[in-house]
Amino acid sequence: MLAAGRGERLRSELPKPLFPICGRAMSSHVLHALAEAGTRTSVVVIPPGERGRLVESTLRDDAPDLDLRFATQEQPRGTADAVLAAKALVATPQILVVNGDLPLLSAPQVLPLLCQRSADAVIATAVVEDPAKMGRIVRNPKGLLQAIVEFRDANPEQQAIHEVNLGFYLFNSEFLWRTLEQIVGRTSSGESYATDAIPCAVRNRSAIAVKVDLPDGRLNVETPADAANAEAVIRRRTIDRLLESGAHIRDRNAVWIDAQVSIEPGAVIEPGTHIRGNSTIAEGSRIGPNAIIEDASVGRECTLESCTVRGSVLHDHVEIGPYSTIRPGCVIESNAHIGTHAELKDAHIGEHVQIGHFSYIGDAEVGARTNIGAGAITCNFDGESKHRTTIGVDAFVGSDTMLVAPLSIGDRARTGAGAVVTRDVPDEGNAVGHPARLTPSTRSRKAETDQ
Repeated sequence: MLAAGRGERLRSELPKPLFPICGRAMSSHVLHALAEAGTRTSVVVIPPGERGRLVESTLRDDAPDLDLRFATQEQPRGTADAVLAAKALVATPQILVVNGDLPLLSAPQVLPLLCQRSADAVIATAVVEDPAKMGRIVRNPKGLLQAIVEFRDANPEQQAIHEVNLGFYLFNSEFLWRTLEQIVGRTSSGESYATDAIPCAVRNRSAIAVKVDLPDGRLNVETPADAANAEAVIRRRTIDRLLESGAHIRDRNAVWIDAQVSIEPGAVIEPGTHIRGNSTIAEGSRIGPNAIIEDASVGRECTLESCTVRGSVLHDHVEIGPYSTIRPGCVIESNAHIGTHAELKDAHIGEHVQIGHFSYIGDAEVGARTNIGAGAITCNFDGESKHRTTIGVDAFVGSDTMLVAPLSIGDRARTGAGAVVTRDVPDEGNAVGHPARLTPSTRSRKAETDQ
């Protein structure tokens, strides 16, 4: 796969292979299609330096099940030189050469080429309504492949041709290496292209052009408009796949779901919901309406309404109310309830915890069955550093309590409404006031009364 191009027409600071299409790098879509078609090894040709390292790390992070290798093209001297850069890593009798800017490529389009075994060069083509600036396929009177003509080199008659080069090819390895070594460095511009090997195969009567279906239009992405079109297609494919697997998506035109997202059968996705990145939604959960889930794991039978959850793990039967935000680093255990307009950050919330509306719980550990009243805040930042708050099991934090970290609230401890707690509260302790002072616990007072 050729992934060393700059992609200047896309007008993005990202290397073109990493431009996101439905949450996945453009070239990663290509790798997944190749893996689905049965490819076992893929060599990715990348640029040198930091850009190349970024491409490699990103593609490895989202690699399908194949042996992924990387070769560096030191100078941008065309696709022929790029293919030769991968030679030392390839040891198969046939080589599939694929451009890395084909995010709409699918396994059914690759398989017809892999069936060809005898030709030196096999090129994938399609007849399109709008060939734009794609390379044209010229055939002789018998319908055999005669040439591939780039748009910039095509005469008016050739520009009128609607059969185009799709950007992926199958070559006999011995033929390809021999031919490219003869081509590279021989042009006046210093650049040469992998397709320059095709005329040699044509002369040897060993070149085949195979038409493949193109149900979703052009495969490649060159401009922002192309990227937007590709987004729409892959989003539709993703939703189709999820619906077929048993997910319930109320309005397919009113949700945004990235390609990597996993949604189990029986989960319900309401309109206005965005599910992005490497998110997973377990069976029975209801997401939305108008929820944003990003790089998060949501357990079974959860209810997330009009909220935002990023970079966090929610276990089973968690409820999050409208306009609440779960920021990265949170773990929310089963049967916890988060009210409306609450915010959590880097917090571990125990089982059966209740957190009221308008609360902020950041850098905190909250024990099981604890109740946190409306408007309670962990004051985790002192102007220079972040500090943690630890709250024990079965504790009660009154409404509008301010917990000034670093701080520990013991098991079964309580704070009064509006308390400003600056000192640790022991197990079964009671803190009230502004600033808070320790008073006998409710249990202690009750015991004295009983005596």
